[in-house]
Amino acid sequence: MNLHQRIAKAMEKVTYIQKDKKQGMRYSIVSHDAVTAKVRPALLEAGVIYYPVRVNHEQVGNRTQCSMTICFANIDEPSDYINVDSFGYGIDDQDKGPGKAMSYAVKYALLKTLGLETGDDPDMDQDAKFHNPALQNLTHFTDQIEITTNIEELEELLAMFRNDIDEAAKLDRARVNIARQAYAKKKKELSNAG
Repeated sequence: MNLHQRIAKAMEKVTYIQKDKKQGMRYSIVSHDAVTAKVRPALLEAGVIYYPVRVNHEQVGNRTQCSMTICFANIDEPSDYINVDSFGYGIDDQDKGPGKAMSYAVKYALLKTLGLETGDDPDMDQDAKFHNPALQNLTHFTDQIEITTNIEELEELLAMFRNDIDEAAKLDRARVNIARQAYAKKKKELSNAG
């Protein structure tokens, strides 16, 4: 089998990775470890290995920005490979930012290469709420709050997602309240830092 056939075989094995909520976090995530635990066995069984071939990073305050290229290669024919560009951010006030950024980049390279679905509850797939664009954008808004570096950027983010937030409030007031709390907390942090 060529690499594309092998990746397709792995895609048949793993179709979904459920988000989970870690202690101390405001929202559900799919962690690097959860993705690796599901994906690596399926890729190895299909005869595909992956590894970074390029890594660049930049430190901006306590945020590390990382861009990477991940190589997916056919174990039996190493010249049969694809390179997937990815990026990640890691926020840490000590020395873990680069590792977090790299893990984020690898996680998204795996998710996107294998076309994996993620969500809070696999049983909600048929629920119209699950597919609502406003709720999906609310999740994106909450994710983006963490990586903003100044108040202007944070306010632009709010302006960009304001209509989605208002629409999402009609469907899931609790999730909107969590997003608003995350926004207020980040604004306070950025105000104190400035």
